[in-house]
Amino acid sequence: MLKQKRFWLGLVVSLVLLVFVFYQTDPAKILDSLRQAQYGYLLPALALYFVGVGIRAFRWHFLLRSIKPIGTPALFRTVVIGYMANDILPARMGELVRAYVLGQQENVSKTATLVTIVVERVFDGLTMLTFIVGATFFIPLGDEELAGRLRLVGALFIAAIAALAVLAGMPGRVARLADFFLRRLPSEPLRTRATLLTSSVLAGLGALRSPVDSFATYALSILAWLCETGMYALIALGFNIALPFAVYLLAAALANLVTIAPSTPGYVGVFDAPIVYVLTRFGVDQNLATSYTLVLHAALYLPVTLLGLYYAWRAGVSLTQISRTQVQAPTAE
Repeated sequence: MLKQKRFWLGLVVSLVLLVFVFYQTDPAKILDSLRQAQYGYLLPALALYFVGVGIRAFRWHFLLRSIKPIGTPALFRTVVIGYMANDILPARMGELVRAYVLGQQENVSKTATLVTIVVERVFDGLTMLTFIVGATFFIPLGDEELAGRLRLVGALFIAAIAALAVLAGMPGRVARLADFFLRRLPSEPLRTRATLLTSSVLAGLGALRSPVDSFATYALSILAWLCETGMYALIALGFNIALPFAVYLLAAALANLVTIAPSTPGYVGVFDAPIVYVLTRFGVDQNLATSYTLVLHAALYLPVTLLGLYYAWRAGVSLTQISRTQVQAPTAE
């Protein structure tokens, strides 16, 4: 029943945002824009996108190496499998799939791996806010209240990273404090499981003990998202949309922050609505903005999903195993 509620909530959110995307559009003009687009830009755009995915895999290496050094090619395959799972499963279950697949293949703690993915997401959020703030130096938002809210969210992300770094920097004290409370649990199996979970979480935060690794993670996050934003700009050239690069930074940041909201698999609606909103705000016709967004979303969805299915097949991971991961949260292994 819980899954059904989550599914229906995501479906409702996606449908509402799709209504926003297609409201007052002309299907004939959308089709005309799609016919006139120059799709030759897709190849360099996709190449740039997958360079960004490779950088994300390299970034994950920094977060994981305190647990176990793992080569970037293996991590690239796992990241792509996770993206594929996000595209076919609801509620960003691809993150659990990544932890499950890497745990199975590399014999590392699934819980510790999942913690590194959470740290990744915090750095991604900080990068999106960096893009928004950076964009405001080149394009005016025209909304002081919005700017204030963004600064507040940015402060929360910085506070989250600082809190995680503090926890990571004193594992002995955290372990002793946890042990003080865990000793009071009613049964030995429960105490053992909770102790293992605490150890796995501290191991997953290991990268934050190193200022060099933390800075590298942030720098690689910016570089990876710049590659993806470059993909946005290249595809826009195929639609003769000429806007400052800062607009695409803003669009990418808002779209990826909004995808936190419940939606259908593949982020239908929650990804598209912010892109259309930003482009129309900067003078692009809504029909043209919608056509561009449809192609951009397809380019972000289809290639990585197909490649992820191939890698999953090569790794012996079936769709049945992937779907079961929805209800099997990683244990403290």
